[in-house]
Amino acid sequence: MNKKHLSRSIDSFADVATSQEEKGIVKYGKPLDPLDKYDWLQMAKEELVDGFKYLEAEHVKRQQIVIRIRKLVVLMHHQFAKAEINALLDELEGTNYGK
Repeated sequence: MNKKHLSRSIDSFADVATSQEEKGIVKYGKPLDPLDKYDWLQMAKEELVDGFKYLEAEHVKRQQIVIRIRKLVVLMHHQFAKAEINALLDELEGTNYGK
């Protein structure tokens, strides 16, 4: 187990959770109260849909960056650099797993 990664993940989660709680207090004037009359399941569904949209937007943005970099690589003359850059781009795209 990579405890360093786990620790970073936990710290990041705590930071984001704290930040979100603070945003909620600013927006609603109080911290989240599970006994409020909100439909928490519906709110969670909506948040997950938004999260998926954010992931998809980031995916599209990264694809466009990869395309731009690959176009620049074509203009390069050093074969080793071209191969290394393409390998890294493949890794970012997730297309070279298991190679």
